Amino acid sequence: MTTPIKIPNKFVEPLKKGFNDIKMVMEEGNYKLFLKQFVTIIAVFLLYRYLNGVMQEKSANIHGQIDAIEAQFTNEQEYLSEKAKLLDLEPRFPDVSEKNEWLLRQIMEVFRTSSITPSLDSEQSEDSSNSGYTVVRLPVSFVSSYGDFGRLMANIENKKEYLRISEFTLKKKADSLGNNDITIRMNTIFPREKIAAKMFKEASGGKK
Repeated sequence: MTTPIKIPNKFVEPLKKGFNDIKMVMEEGNYKLFLKQFVTIIAVFLLYRYLNGVMQEKSANIHGQIDAIEAQFTNEQEYLSEKAKLLDLEPRFPDVSEKNEWLLRQIMEVFRTSSITPSLDSEQSEDSSNSGYTVVRLPVSFVSSYGDFGRLMANIENKKEYLRISEFTLKKKADSLGNNDITIRMNTIFPREKIAAKMFKEASGGKK
């Protein structure tokens, strides 16, 4: 918002007096006596109006430039934030070319780390209804105590790679005290295309 130029208070009273003098001279018919002063006042007034307009225009232009800089800064910050998210998250997802082996390798690794023997009862299923990625699921069965199962879940959920448990069932074993028959459904997401390497040299390891 622009602020008009204000005439200092010390000039207000002389101006009022000057206009009163003009009025008196004009009423007496001696306007020629004050013609020079009148023309000067008009010139000063017009100059003031001109300068005020110029200053308002410059002020508006400065405010416009400030707004443009702020908008550019905001857009840059949003871009950098989204770039950081993409560089952090995309490597956690497997390439679609590894779709048939990657999930199986991850399952065997996390079960071996947790000292539990898995049993794969069926083939993995796929959901390709989304245009951007494919969801792959694989059910896994095993026998475990509550404590070992809790540690297994923590190991799965804390992996850097994107690997999740979407559901599980648990049934106590009647013939093995403290153990349970457990089935979990593990899933991951395969992006149809990874784009970070095409956009940023940080992802590709070279120059864009």
